[in-house]
Amino acid sequence: MKKSLIFLGIDNDSAILLSRPHIECFDVRISLKGDGIFLEGSEVLQAFEAMRLIFGNKVMFLDSLNECIIAILRENKKKVTTAESCTGGLLAYQFTSISGASDVYDGGIISYANDIKHRILGVSEENLKRYGAVSEVVVSEMLIGVLKVFGADYAIATSGIAGPGGGSIEKPVGTIFIGVQKLGEFPVIERYLFGGSREEIQKTSSQKALELLAKIL
Repeated sequence: MKKSLIFLGIDNDSAILLSRPHIECFDVRISLKGDGIFLEGSEVLQAFEAMRLIFGNKVMFLDSLNECIIAILRENKKKVTTAESCTGGLLAYQFTSISGASDVYDGGIISYANDIKHRILGVSEENLKRYGAVSEVVVSEMLIGVLKVFGADYAIATSGIAGPGGGSIEKPVGTIFIGVQKLGEFPVIERYLFGGSREEIQKTSSQKALELLAKIL
């Protein structure tokens, strides 16, 4: 079995260093590949439980990240909302696909058109014209707007070019801006360049958005 992990509030190198003494008795290997941590072997689940004793809910399996995020939000009595452009509702699905998600997720906005970004989320028309919808500035305003609309504690926003058309030299297909924000704090916004089909880019963007949110919980 091979599983991908994410650690919250700790860098990957430190996470591996701290984990090894507690899992060396299991038939597993922990490794860092790119920016991901992988646990591989015949006793992955047992090793993971040992790691949870040390890190608590600060360590998660990536393939169940949405469930872990919902559990953390529920435990802390917090709510999250979403403002989506290029992901077109996939982020909302990540939450609503889990039973009981209504405890932490009231809803979100699919602001695919610039008019919706402006009228519903309050994104500046000037910034839309000057920087374009696929920009850090616009994603920042999407975060502010959706937090205000839903009165949530956390927000996620996405805007990008999923393709196959619409790209440019400056912003090629696969250019995605993803932002997360905790109410009362500064946003964290990252620019990515993902490859693959339109569907693959949308799915990758949705997963990366959850990872970014997990980092600020």
